[in-house]
Amino acid sequence: MRRQLLLLGLVLAVCLIAPSTHAVDAAAENEGTSFNAMGYVILGLALVGWTFFLGLLGGAILHIVKKSRKPYTPKHPVKCK
Repeated sequence: MRRQLLLLGLVLAVCLIAPSTHAVDAAAENEGTSFNAMGYVILGLALVGWTFFLGLLGGAILHIVKKSRKPYTPKHPVKCK
């Protein structure tokens, strides 16, 4: 009995929601697609920013790897008296 009641509620909910979603889809089709240039400008700026950040990060990693291959020897070591 409970399964039948849940199934009936689910079918009723789908029947009530389906016409409203169909109306939204029809309105979207009539409106057409619009080119959103500002969104592409923001995405382009984000791409430039991330490229700069990842370039700096990669350069830092390469710098650390190069420095770790040979030990640091100071030119004028401090002498203890």
